[in-house]
Amino acid sequence: MSTDLTRRTLRWLFALPSLIIGLQATEPPALPAPTNPADIPVEYFFRSAAVAGAALNPAGTHVGMRVYDAKHDSYGLIFLNLASRAITGSRGDSTYNIFSFNWAGDDRVVFTVTHDVRFARGLYAMNRDDPKKITTLNEYEAVDVLGSPRSRPENLFVLVRQSWRHSHKPTGLFEIDLRKNFRNNFGDFGRNVVRSFNPPPGIDGVMHWWRDRQGEIAYLLAYHKGVRKLFRHETDDRWTAVQINVEHDAPMAIDSDPAVLLVGHRNGQGLRELRRFNTIDGSLGPVLHTDEKYDFSVGSIRFSTDDRDLSGLLYARQAPEQVWFRDEDAALQQTLDRLLPPERVNLITSRSRDGQRVLVVGSSDRHPGSLYLFDRGSKKLTQLADLAPWLPERLMAPVRLMTFQTRDGLKLDGYVTLPLSHQEGRPAPMVVLPHGGPWVRDVWGYDAQSQFFASRGYLVFRPNYRGSSGYDAAISQAPRMEFRTMHDDVTDGVHALIDAKIADPARIAILGSSFGGYLAMCGAAFEPGLYKCAVSIAGVFDWAEFMEEDRDLNSNTYRYEWFRRELGDPEKDREKFVAMSPLHSVAKIKVPVFVAHGKEDTNADTDQSRRLVKALKDAGVPYEALFIPGEAHGFAELKHRIDLYTRIEAFLKRNL
Repeated sequence: MSTDLTRRTLRWLFALPSLIIGLQATEPPALPAPTNPADIPVEYFFRSAAVAGAALNPAGTHVGMRVYDAKHDSYGLIFLNLASRAITGSRGDSTYNIFSFNWAGDDRVVFTVTHDVRFARGLYAMNRDDPKKITTLNEYEAVDVLGSPRSRPENLFVLVRQSWRHSHKPTGLFEIDLRKNFRNNFGDFGRNVVRSFNPPPGIDGVMHWWRDRQGEIAYLLAYHKGVRKLFRHETDDRWTAVQINVEHDAPMAIDSDPAVLLVGHRNGQGLRELRRFNTIDGSLGPVLHTDEKYDFSVGSIRFSTDDRDLSGLLYARQAPEQVWFRDEDAALQQTLDRLLPPERVNLITSRSRDGQRVLVVGSSDRHPGSLYLFDRGSKKLTQLADLAPWLPERLMAPVRLMTFQTRDGLKLDGYVTLPLSHQEGRPAPMVVLPHGGPWVRDVWGYDAQSQFFASRGYLVFRPNYRGSSGYDAAISQAPRMEFRTMHDDVTDGVHALIDAKIADPARIAILGSSFGGYLAMCGAAFEPGLYKCAVSIAGVFDWAEFMEEDRDLNSNTYRYEWFRRELGDPEKDREKFVAMSPLHSVAKIKVPVFVAHGKEDTNADTDQSRRLVKALKDAGVPYEALFIPGEAHGFAELKHRIDLYTRIEAFLKRNL
């Protein structure tokens, strides 16, 4: 394919000196400062963060960050010289958007570009001080940057997740030369491809690649017929299967010895233990960390500044938390917590090679976050940017943790956002907001949807129903496919808030996206009289059809085989699938329903919502529907998010 179009586009994006921007470009157009939460525009809640992905170069001399342009709904990329405070970089436009970037040494970055926020346009490289000179590394493919090997810093490992030349399927892992332009796509062995990695035979696909502490490819996680298997890289394309149960011993990272993994081992009580696992003899080392309630294996390992030694863990307890194993790191965390405002979660997001400079994001339930630079030598803390300077913290609503008991005696967590107008002892109208997944979880912190609804006077309840990740096995693992029971958990949490006279039983709505959209429709269909209306965004309502779509499209063979094994066979277990799929119970729905879906969704097929709308119409259920062209699983464009939540606000006002 000719590269002329992209070359012309990149010249337009990057060549003009007038496009160089500063942090002030993140500010929205001047509007009167709101004095009441209800006066805050819908846009302010759903606009992208002002800065994203901020990272120090290894030398700690420059900070790179993506900077949002609200006018064009796109991200540009800037570099801040910490010595001179000079800024270089470029702005995106309404068509092209910088999606991600990585430092590739002290002076150079690689970055990905998307078209209309959604469609991958390839991978590029440029020098921080000369953003006009672009090296084209790839075009028209969705890629992930894994990083450079220490011994070959001029090279880069790149994973092609989707290739337009191969029916949008992955084409594999490549090592490329950063100094060379490509000739064709990676899948066709472009001029800059140094080598490619062929996975072991007899597998259906690769889920994850791991690099060791030297930056070399060391392991991959593959799947075959819905079962995950781990392989160790030996030489060239030779792989050895590792005798490990990845459900029981979840691989998290590679230790300083490349033959040893750091794993989250599930003990006999269903709790995770951080231990070393020898992939050659299968032996387990002593316990390095454990948690009586939370599962850290869904978090990430932190290493020392030279990226060689185990330093700590980042995972969610009640809120995201960094657990440090080394005294020097714990002392640094204490210093940051003391310097920054109280009741903030302060996470170290980037460090220089020598550890003297760190970037920190401090956030809370009412504050989306601020970016800071801390110099350990001078002990100076400098605020670089607010992630949402247009949102007044004083008008945001507080979030409280609640614990409730289910009908079968399980204790679960939930988060309640209290509107500023809330009065103790006076039940308030409530929006129930079950998360998607279902194998993710909500945490204490800022949540845009919750704050939006709270600003309109609604109490917001976010339950971590069973199957939500991050807890012990009794909550997160054993019941992870009990979809109807997850619905019961949401119902039990709602009744707990009613019984506590916090929620007004006559004014409750349920709203969710993806799996949360499924739970929203379960609430409407299976809990007559509990909800006054329901909103479903990109939901699934017929699980047998969902699995059939996966099989027919051959788009996600792992998901299909795994669902078939874990959830059941739709043909053999037809009664079970009918009972848990609200599409088969539309006649029971007696409340208004709002349905929204992107027309290009390949994760939860849009036909799920179309069939639901038809069934609602046939059953005489009042409904509203919104199908957005060009959008996939979610709403990527700001104008579509504004339209969606403006409509939802009006829908709730009419029905609550």
